[in-house]
Amino acid sequence: MRTIRCTAAIATIVMSLLNLPIALGDGGNGIPTPAAWLISLLGIVGIVAAIALLRSAAWATPAVVTVGALNLIGAVVALVRSWDGAVIGLVLSAAGTGLALAHAVGRPAKAPQAS
Repeated sequence: MRTIRCTAAIATIVMSLLNLPIALGDGGNGIPTPAAWLISLLGIVGIVAAIALLRSAAWATPAVVTVGALNLIGAVVALVRSWDGAVIGLVLSAAGTGLALAHAVGRPAKAPQAS
């Protein structure tokens, strides 16, 4: 399980690093400024979530799955609009999301604590 968790975190970090500079320049793709800033913000959130996943934080797996799903939606939009990097985004997002889901399914459920 550790390998799956680490690989999911690495794929999320790489995708998030690719998201970061979008607000400063979208490579001529014509992404609206508010959307570009949201994409860059998603990059920051993705890095935080991936680091938390490496540290085994309880909230990290759902966060990485959510970041991956949002990146996957963005990659499909980019693919439809023929933007640069769409295929790379699609592959990394699918890998990160799939591995995070595999980690979520494969880890044992925590027993509820009695109060």
